[in-house]
Amino acid sequence: MKKNFIVKTVLILAITVFYFSEVSAQTLYALKIDGKIRAEAVDITAKYQPRLVMGMDQAMQFKGTVAKYLVKKKSIENDNSLSPMAKYELLKQLSSKETMDMGDILESYRLQEYMRIKPQIQPILKPSREQQDIWAARSEAN
Repeated sequence: MKKNFIVKTVLILAITVFYFSEVSAQTLYALKIDGKIRAEAVDITAKYQPRLVMGMDQAMQFKGTVAKYLVKKKSIENDNSLSPMAKYELLKQLSSKETMDMGDILESYRLQEYMRIKPQIQPILKPSREQQDIWAARSEAN
């Protein structure tokens, strides 16, 4: 009887720890997603909607994924220790991961259309040679 109680207690404790570690990871992004990022995610989703024609639940998942990646994008863009070219490369990788995550949300025909129109809606601009030279000169001065 006492052994059953200990097993149940340990099991409940393990489930609780796993649950709250998952929730805290999700909460971190929820805290970083401020009103401005939410509004930007809504705008981006609205640009895709006429071409993807998503249902309400699908559009909500899509918007949440966009918001999550906007947080990461802003983090990269605001990192002054990265060169413009390094930021560009990281943003390309991030965009690829976002596309992969959209594969879990969108059906294959919608995903194909998403990938086709994404460069127009969410472009990643390659830094000009001038931007790279300015950054290099600034980093050499420090």
